[in-house]
Amino acid sequence: MKEFKYLKLVFTCCFMFIVYIATAQLPADMSRVKSADVSDAQLREFVQKAQASGQTETQLFREFSRRGMPTNEINILRSRMVGLQNNVTLGNTTPLTVSPREVMNKSSNSATNPTLSNSLIFGSELFSNPNLSFEPDLRIPTPKNYVLGPDDKLLLDVFGVNLSQQELRVSPEGNIYIKYAGPLQVSGLTIEEASRVINKKLAKFYPAIASGKTSAQITLTGIRSIKVVVIGAIKKPGTYNLTSLATLFNALYVSGGPTENGSFRNIELVRNNKIITKADLYEFLMNTSQKANVRLMDNDVIKIPFVKTKVHLSGEVNREGFYEIQPNETLENAIDFAGGYTSNAFKARITGVRNTDFEKKIIDISKEEIQRFNPQNGDEFEIGNIIDKFQNRLTIVGSVFKPGNYALEKDLTLEKLIQKAHGLTEDAFTKRAIITRTREDLTKEYISVDLLSDSAKLLVLQKEDIVNVSSIFDIKENFKVTINGEVQHPGEYQFEDSLSLKSLILLAGGYTDDATGMGIEIARRKRNVDVNNPKSPIVEIININGSKDLSKLSNDLILSPFDNITIKKDPYYKKQIQVLISGEVLHPGAYTLTSRSEKISDLIKRAGSLLYTADLAGAKLIRRNYYANTDLELIEKIAASSAKDSSGVILKQEAKPYKEVAIALTEVIDNPGSKDDILLEEGDQIIIPQVDNMVTVAGEIFKPLAISYESSKKLKDYINDAGGLTASGNKKKIFVVYPNGKAATTKHIFLFFKKYPEITAGSKIFVPKEAERKPSDYSKVGVIISTFSALITTMALVYQITK
Repeated sequence: MKEFKYLKLVFTCCFMFIVYIATAQLPADMSRVKSADVSDAQLREFVQKAQASGQTETQLFREFSRRGMPTNEINILRSRMVGLQNNVTLGNTTPLTVSPREVMNKSSNSATNPTLSNSLIFGSELFSNPNLSFEPDLRIPTPKNYVLGPDDKLLLDVFGVNLSQQELRVSPEGNIYIKYAGPLQVSGLTIEEASRVINKKLAKFYPAIASGKTSAQITLTGIRSIKVVVIGAIKKPGTYNLTSLATLFNALYVSGGPTENGSFRNIELVRNNKIITKADLYEFLMNTSQKANVRLMDNDVIKIPFVKTKVHLSGEVNREGFYEIQPNETLENAIDFAGGYTSNAFKARITGVRNTDFEKKIIDISKEEIQRFNPQNGDEFEIGNIIDKFQNRLTIVGSVFKPGNYALEKDLTLEKLIQKAHGLTEDAFTKRAIITRTREDLTKEYISVDLLSDSAKLLVLQKEDIVNVSSIFDIKENFKVTINGEVQHPGEYQFEDSLSLKSLILLAGGYTDDATGMGIEIARRKRNVDVNNPKSPIVEIININGSKDLSKLSNDLILSPFDNITIKKDPYYKKQIQVLISGEVLHPGAYTLTSRSEKISDLIKRAGSLLYTADLAGAKLIRRNYYANTDLELIEKIAASSAKDSSGVILKQEAKPYKEVAIALTEVIDNPGSKDDILLEEGDQIIIPQVDNMVTVAGEIFKPLAISYESSKKLKDYINDAGGLTASGNKKKIFVVYPNGKAATTKHIFLFFKKYPEITAGSKIFVPKEAERKPSDYSKVGVIISTFSALITTMALVYQITK
């Protein structure tokens, strides 16, 4: 077992050493290394060393990744590796590969995150978008018209009665060597022609070929590279090594396509000093025609001339940009190249700008001239928006079933327009309709018509007429009635004809529980008020006495617009009044008052009287706060105009839903019915606390604490027990809060004599903070002194004068 571990360790060390040797020439940090920085020779050397050390290509590229080389750069090196294995290169000036795909990736800068070109030249996107590679398909069957040449590889299959297979390579002289048959010239022949020649040659050695029992077939297994020269207005002119299956479009893509001033429509393919074809890329872009995408041959020359006529189209066309125009083409062709007009284009006239020898000039092309107008080089055309105006619009609004816009037809009358709108609604006011007409000077004219008259029915409408049919409800005031008092939903309601009092009460949700049907009051407007008599009534008061039964027709009344109805409360109906007593009583809880005159003493009796632990001095009454919003606004204004720092405190106190009422419970128990025995109200809560034998001292003292109550101690004694006042304590403003909520402060009796508050069990002593004193403003003092001095001097002068 130990020997096995030892051998494993030795094997690992040997493997790491081999990897080190294979990658010894690689830099430690390859994060900034580009694939273009690695030449073909260096790439071959890396691969050969990796293979010699037993590494695979995958392991080599994994090492590149470990050293930080970007993934897209590694992918390019992988593709170049494939090209090197096929012995295909791109010229002599670049270390890149290549198979056609890698050539195109290089030309489109795919290794550096390519982006689409922003050029507006029509057709430039073919050469700026890496997704349009125009790569020749190497996986298709060998074309029958493929012309053989040096370095092509063939596979000869003989099958049938005789069986044999042989790999053939076209020599630089154009020959292949066939077993038994010897050399055979095939350069310049198509695959189909070469197949016939080979079958004829082999028939001498395989007699069964003549009888059809044996067949011979050749297949292209390896293609040669050809050299193509691209010159002229091309982005990357030069000599390119491409596969023999490459076409004209492949070569254009590899070379980056025409420049900004290069022609897309007159590309020449020159072979043996003769122009074989002229390619127009617009035929491919517009009609997908690949007639000019011919297969290239060795030593072909592709020439891209400069553009002769280029125009610019902008505005309401589907594709703005620059377009190349042939001599026989018109502005209409240019618009077709731009994808045609948009839906909002103004087609009646196109405005353009043309360069002359000295300056620019404006050119106008009418709709009739567009199809025969010949643009010149540098012309710029802008297609504008259609006019925001209708040539045949009519509008009908108001009380018709289908209001909206309609087309103006010849001799269209008002009656026919109403029929188009599916007729008048039931609420239409037919006595008068308004037609708003626009005159030629754009001023408005209003025409009133009776819709039922013959003249109105036969009235011929004009363009942009607006017919407005009113509703009877539009010309009538929106009448309301108001109901207040003891109904479920008081407020305003829409008045309708024949609306009665009881119907309105039903609309308002019916009576409340404490309403009475007696004494209902209706206040009705009067229209014959004597304005010269100040005592003349302005409303008529109608009183209705009935019951709360809304099903009976008696005592019902038809209402008039703007009536104000008041439903009164039953004076003999009272809701229960509930109060709460808690604390030191025998039966604390909620109680319902038996009468409106029940007082605190009565409630304590009903609660079983006080317990011996009750603190009579600390009893308090909590009562609801019924301040309205207007009251709070008034309190806020008063508080803000008084103490500078108390307005917020006062408002906060008064805005509470409850308030504390101090009561003298000892006096209430001893003298029931006295002035201290308060009448109880809805929601009152009486709190009787347990006896508290502590006195609390807080505020600006050294040691806030609670101290046991002693009847012999005074205010100063408790403050001294708490350590006395701090430097900021306000001795004059000390106050005491008693258990029942009352408060007391120090009183000045005579001169320097003071009376301090009495301390009882449960009292709270509070020492406030001394108010901050503002520093003296000596400048103001100086002004006052100067003023007095001037006044005295003036008085002295007056005295001397009048003496």
